[in-house]
Amino acid sequence: MRRRFVSARASQRGYMLMLVLVALVAMMISGVALVRSMDTNQLIAGNMASRNSTIHSADLAVQQAVNWIQANATNGALFADAPASGYNASQPAQEPDWTKPATWSQCTTTSGATPCFNASDGAGNQVSWMIHRMCSIAGGPGTANQFCSSLNGTASSAGNSYSSDAVIFNGLPKNFYRISIQVTGPRNTTTLTQAFVTL
Repeated sequence: MRRRFVSARASQRGYMLMLVLVALVAMMISGVALVRSMDTNQLIAGNMASRNSTIHSADLAVQQAVNWIQANATNGALFADAPASGYNASQPAQEPDWTKPATWSQCTTTSGATPCFNASDGAGNQVSWMIHRMCSIAGGPGTANQFCSSLNGTASSAGNSYSSDAVIFNGLPKNFYRISIQVTGPRNTTTLTQAFVTL
């Protein structure tokens, strides 16, 4: 009887080739997924940087609006509306839709000449702000049917206390002002910010 020997290489019949091809396909898929993951991370990082830029611009706009209020606090200009400056001497009868461009149209001009609009703040953001004095109607103190949200100037402004047994000093009331800011960034990022100040 004659025995026939078959080599190990002949008995495999290409199985290793199939395994190597499957491994190569798996490595290619994981490589593509890694590249796509890196692209997604870069997009997320870019969006976060753009959002942070608009938040910093909104902080700067709050300070600019406060400076405008302080500059006009002594000449009686705060008792009447100043639409070109983004100032309203009374609170709105109905809360505006802050996401609509028409809400911000009083500040947005092509020349950027209004104090409440900055076409480019250096970071590529467009900044608009509006101020509402938290009073029911426009006018100076003592106007009939006018109710204002205010702090009595007798306590914290003089370093005193609001506690019931504190010594009270006389002072002028300080009105609340609501500053609303819209910042539009170059990557379709829009930030809406509101701050209340009393002066």
